[in-house]
Amino acid sequence: MFPGMPAGFDPSQMDPRLIGEISQLMGTLPPEMMMKMQTLMHNAMAGHDVKTEMEAFERGLPDGFREKMARILYQANGVDLGNLSSQNSSITSGAPAKVESVQDARLMILHAVRDGQITPEAALTALFPE
Repeated sequence: MFPGMPAGFDPSQMDPRLIGEISQLMGTLPPEMMMKMQTLMHNAMAGHDVKTEMEAFERGLPDGFREKMARILYQANGVDLGNLSSQNSSITSGAPAKVESVQDARLMILHAVRDGQITPEAALTALFPE
């Protein structure tokens, strides 16, 4: 499995709308990053350890890219982060909370369980996909 992808992840089971969002997001990467990612995927599938190269690749991703991808993957697991609130001004304003990092997304999921907005099972699926 490619580093960073949950074990058991099956893209054929994803909502076509989410696949389209991933495709659009990937289209924002410069061609040289796409080629590097393809090389990393090829090497990982061939059994090579690509951890160091993957970490360097991730550091070079455009600002916000990882967070956008995390949001899509959470949605693919049935968690709509746009409708969750956190312990910031979005609770009082009613506006959707802004997700700025993967850690923020995880905290939002935990707050949603606490507030009864999602089930613990849905949170487990989102946080630890099988």
